[in-house]
Amino acid sequence: MVAGLKKSFSLVLAVLAIGAQSVVCNSVWAAASAKKVKVQIAHGASEGYHMHRALVKMKEELEKTGRFDVRIFPSSQFGNDTEMIESVTTGDLNMALNPSSFFTKHSKRMNFIELPYVFPSRDVAIKVLGGEWGKKALSELNDKGLVGLGFMENGLRHLTDSKREVVHPADLKGLKLRTMQVPAHVEFWNLTGASASGSPFPELYTNLSTGVFDGQENPVAHIFTQKFFEVQKYMTLTGHVYTTYVGIVNKPWWDKLSADARKDLQTAFDHAYAYQLKLIDDEEGKQLAEMKGKGMSVKSLTPSEKAEWMKVAEPLNKKYASQVGQDLYDEFMKAIAAAGSK
Repeated sequence: MVAGLKKSFSLVLAVLAIGAQSVVCNSVWAAASAKKVKVQIAHGASEGYHMHRALVKMKEELEKTGRFDVRIFPSSQFGNDTEMIESVTTGDLNMALNPSSFFTKHSKRMNFIELPYVFPSRDVAIKVLGGEWGKKALSELNDKGLVGLGFMENGLRHLTDSKREVVHPADLKGLKLRTMQVPAHVEFWNLTGASASGSPFPELYTNLSTGVFDGQENPVAHIFTQKFFEVQKYMTLTGHVYTTYVGIVNKPWWDKLSADARKDLQTAFDHAYAYQLKLIDDEEGKQLAEMKGKGMSVKSLTPSEKAEWMKVAEPLNKKYASQVGQDLYDEFMKAIAAAGSK
């Protein structure tokens, strides 16, 4: 019996030793995890969208250092764009990516980015946003408690509809169009003769399939990944607006990071943006071809046809130049001209 008691006592000691070792290991793991910089990144696009895949690349690069713990929340899990920006401002969220049009109250310069036909090409838009003008626009966010890491592409927006091929602005008369909840966007489409209104992006597929809207406008990748081609027969490559996402972080959180951590984050973001642009270059043509193969009609505009659309935009752009500041608008146009000459 004594031998049995000794055996049971030894077993208890062994179990206690294993438990103690487990507690120590868990404590060490927790301590190590606590030392890592925790980064939460939110955005409104789907997981198949090129920006999300670029952010996954950013996450991998940061976590490879052993100093970061990164989680990405796609598909508006942190609310709509306005709610995400508010969460970053208050510090409830570290980082988000949102369209530049949602920062027009934070930065006067950002009022101009999404005006119709201000950029002569995607290449020029990328150069302007990546240059001195883009840096000035991002720096205006600092006074609002935000730090702008840079821009990511949403892309040139194109028109789709379920009723008929659209070539001229007059072809839109009577069509119900969904656009972004951005006054300049809604105003532009109403100037064409369409009946346009803004509505949340997550509801768009349902609204198109049920006939709430006859058409919409978005970059090719969104039209493809959201499968709008299933409920839209026609696409016109209008390229009317170049849209971009702004990568923002909470400024107090950013300021508390070490210089090395800030450098790592900025570098990883820049690498992710370069990777995103490559994805777009590699995939957009294939996406258009696949949508055509599924029965979607895709119309490219001739220079003279595109000029008709640009003419519609002229009074709107003049209005915004006057409202926001002619001097700032002229500065913007100067940056575009300089980028176009390179």
